[in-house]
Amino acid sequence: MVKKQKIFNPVSLWSANVSTVLSISLVLFMLGFVSLFIFHAFVASNNLKENVSFTVYLVQDSSESDAMALKTDISKNPNVKSTEYISPSAAAQMMNKVMGEDHLAVLDSINPYPASIVVNLKAEALNMSSIRKFITSVEAKDIVDNVDYRHDLIKDINSVIYNVSAFALAFIICLLIISVTLINHTIRLTIYSKRFLIRSMELVGAKPSFIRKPFLLKGFFFGLFGGLIADVLILGIIFWVSSSFNGLISPEFYPIYGIIGIGVLVFGIVLSFTFTLFSVYRFMHLRAEKLYK
Repeated sequence: MVKKQKIFNPVSLWSANVSTVLSISLVLFMLGFVSLFIFHAFVASNNLKENVSFTVYLVQDSSESDAMALKTDISKNPNVKSTEYISPSAAAQMMNKVMGEDHLAVLDSINPYPASIVVNLKAEALNMSSIRKFITSVEAKDIVDNVDYRHDLIKDINSVIYNVSAFALAFIICLLIISVTLINHTIRLTIYSKRFLIRSMELVGAKPSFIRKPFLLKGFFFGLFGGLIADVLILGIIFWVSSSFNGLISPEFYPIYGIIGIGVLVFGIVLSFTFTLFSVYRFMHLRAEKLYK
């Protein structure tokens, strides 16, 4: 007696669906993880830029009231992040730590250090054009002697950040291309395995919308579940980094994490749904002789 072959294998179908969802989720996870890495690299570069100090030295015998007025005026500059006034006595105390407590004794206790204002610019203003404008405007003040800063350090920082940014941009573009390609092939293989079912539905007179509907729903849920799994993995990475490295994860970053998570989810749904639509349309118009290729 010949055994009847099973036409429907729920275990095989479940395995294929799970495999598709996992493939999509891993691709989306890598995309989200790289987005997180690039965001934190951007934050680190901004912090590095904003730690570069400009010292505005005032002329000797400047009054503290004039110095504070200048400090207030500099603080109003939209490119300035912070300012700090250092009096001559405070400057002498700072130098005591470097040159010794009695280093002013050779000058008969005369304090040669002028008052100064330490200025930190915002990250976006740390370019040579904005720096020149800032220095020109500050040195035009009668109370200002000169502005001192590390030109070579700023040049090196901008050069390194530019190179890293160019590499990160190229990397994310390559990753996007790979992600799109992998998700496309995964969806196409899933629909390809159902090509005979699509042809059978066409032969019995099913409308194209009726044929497409279950595949599009499946494509939508593939992207939805794949995006949710990817977001859970990304969330796990964030919690692990937060518990392992104090201060690296800040509450002010939570909105950005939310945007990345939503972006990964929407990206997965849109790609999965779109590629499913294209694949179903392709196999609905496939010639009979190509069904077996």
